[in-house]
Amino acid sequence: MFAHNAIHSIPANRKCLIQQVALINSTRNTVCNIDHRNIDQCNIDKEHRFFSIKGAHYGRLFICQAIFLAFSFPGSQAYSTPADNILLASCDLGAADETAEVTHIIDGDTVILRDGRHIRLIGINTPEIGRNGKASEPGADAAQKHLQSLLQGHKQIFLKFDAEEFDRYERTLAHLFLPDGENIQANLLAEGLAIPLTIPPNLIYLDCYLHHSNQAIASQRGLWSLQQYKPLASTTLDKNIRGYHVITGRVERIGESRSSIWINLREKVALRIKRKDLIYFNAPELHDMEGKMIQVRGWIYNKNKEVRINLKHRSDMMIIE
Repeated sequence: MFAHNAIHSIPANRKCLIQQVALINSTRNTVCNIDHRNIDQCNIDKEHRFFSIKGAHYGRLFICQAIFLAFSFPGSQAYSTPADNILLASCDLGAADETAEVTHIIDGDTVILRDGRHIRLIGINTPEIGRNGKASEPGADAAQKHLQSLLQGHKQIFLKFDAEEFDRYERTLAHLFLPDGENIQANLLAEGLAIPLTIPPNLIYLDCYLHHSNQAIASQRGLWSLQQYKPLASTTLDKNIRGYHVITGRVERIGESRSSIWINLREKVALRIKRKDLIYFNAPELHDMEGKMIQVRGWIYNKNKEVRINLKHRSDMMIIE
């Protein structure tokens, strides 16, 4: 058993401090490169375009033969799932990939293990803890403290890996479970202390996480009670807006560039879907989206005098009429 306060919260500026350490009880420490599994076999031929555009007319849709992933955002219909990325509707652990010991909690979505590895919790994002004199984002301290309370007193936890085991900062990516089998990410989402973060191809608990997040949204629990997380109309956005937001707007046009599909909402709001991510969307629905009201969620940035959001998965977008 851990002694009281043996799991420590540490400054956020250590969040991306990488220590090159070997994995324990695992053979996964030999390769850090991203494994795209079978995604390439379904990529759209680079010599074709998603839309054939002539003036204001949109031609034949070039549809990949992939079956599309489930969409669990509220009010949506569901699609079937690729055989190589089966979604787990429950949050059950099944067979753990590894056991480990947590010694430090950086924030609500990042911890450090006894062996020095930094673990980024797959499928969620929590507000940032303040550093260098900057205040913490609303909800950051609550998420950190809740995670600490979950882990306190447990000498070992279980790790389950997904399609990719490392992020761009070389942190280890994992789903975390308590000794009794409780999914830690699902707990944080259910309490409204985290938002869903869907980054393909790490999707094995997508249904589980969206289910718990949707329940928190419906009950306006935690972060979802804050003004920052309330839906905003695309026509009312401040052009200096940044950060995570839920945006509602009518689709004015759908276009394309060499690398991406662009969904333009009223008042210069542009949604970008990279071609490599098209397999995670319902292609016929994208083709037929012009003129419809939609709701999207994600991180806003500004470029070329446009408010933009990058979309990686269908679960971050829904048609609302």
